[in-house]
Amino acid sequence: MKTNQIWSFIGTSLVISFVLGILIHFNTLMLTLGLFEDNPMGARKAVSIVSAFSEVLVSSMVAFCTFMINYYILRPFDKSVHIKIGRLLTAVFISLLAVTILSDLFFALKHIFEGSALRFSFNLTYMSRDFFITIIVISGIYLIKTIYDRQSVLIENEILKNEKLLSQYESLKNQISPHFLFNSLTALRELIDQDAKDAKLYISHLSLVLRYTLSSIDAPSKTLYEEIEVAESYLHLVKIRFGASIRVETSVDDKYKNYRLPPLAIQILLENAIKHNEISKKNPFTIKIFTIEDQHLVVTNTIKERVSKEYSTGIGLTNLSKQYHYLSGKEITITNNNNEFRVELPLLNPSRYEGINS
Repeated sequence: MKTNQIWSFIGTSLVISFVLGILIHFNTLMLTLGLFEDNPMGARKAVSIVSAFSEVLVSSMVAFCTFMINYYILRPFDKSVHIKIGRLLTAVFISLLAVTILSDLFFALKHIFEGSALRFSFNLTYMSRDFFITIIVISGIYLIKTIYDRQSVLIENEILKNEKLLSQYESLKNQISPHFLFNSLTALRELIDQDAKDAKLYISHLSLVLRYTLSSIDAPSKTLYEEIEVAESYLHLVKIRFGASIRVETSVDDKYKNYRLPPLAIQILLENAIKHNEISKKNPFTIKIFTIEDQHLVVTNTIKERVSKEYSTGIGLTNLSKQYHYLSGKEITITNNNNEFRVELPLLNPSRYEGINS
């Protein structure tokens, strides 16, 4: 059992016990303090203030001790213990017995300290008081246990939900490596047939990009600076294939360099653009990568759709959108008009996402 839960129970029990002591001796207190002119509801004659408050203290101590006894009977912070009728009746019986014994014991000690005569005669008022204490204590613990059990269920559901989201997010990230590798090997196969020298250079750059890709598997996010670096390495691969037929313009504000985004986010957009568009000397292809003031990274490309469609796994943008959803709850913005395809990626504030740093 966690120590803070025990101390919380003790604190709550003390407060309830003290309030209960006041309620039980309310009439006596009011009469003693002179707030009642008459003797309401058969209250005893006014006693000294010290005596009145000592009675409140004694009743509070009885209630508190009963709380602690039932802590071990009803076990409010143990989810495996359910308050069934048998356990409840046991708690009521033991509580009545404890309240009766403790009341007689504590009030006897009070009379001894005050030097007054002991009185052990049967009194229906005292019996009602003991029963009232018992009901309040049992009800209080039952309420505490009910609240705790509900909170535990909510916490467990939230933990399971977060674990599910994390599992889904990791699954999405792990799809990136085979996706990129498939496209890269397909391009390498084509390049080998065209130029063996360029194919060797392509393999050299490919190994650098793959190293970053593999290191990103365990990283929930990467900085914009890291992503731009690997994007530039990836673009070296692209330029080996397409030469001057592809142009890339990059303009990233330094103030955003430590902001974060999902691993390989820029590379996914570059792959998507190159895969779906025709690139040739006749149809030069332009890609722009830049930041804008509302904390977004923008990647745009000219549109010249391929006549022959390249094989697509369908992972790209859908995967990236889901990663953003699981990582931050934010959405990417996609705009497609006749001349330009534009994707805006939210940049995640590093101070807010310190827990997901690589």
